[in-house]
Amino acid sequence: MQTCSHNTAEVLNIVPAGTVESLERISAGLSAILSLLEIESERSETSHALHSLLAMVKLQLDQTAEELCPAD
Repeated sequence: MQTCSHNTAEVLNIVPAGTVESLERISAGLSAILSLLEIESERSETSHALHSLLAMVKLQLDQTAEELCPAD
């Protein structure tokens, strides 16, 4: 995978308004799904595998949102 490095100021200038808020809402939705999958994973290996995969996706999403708008 190729990574690009950008100046934070440059990235913030091209990120549409409301993007970070949208990412936060998506993250909250993923948290709810992860909670349900955690309960189901006790009974299902498939749910456990899905929980693990989705947790990695959420982590990447949260890291990207933090890069776009770092907490002060």
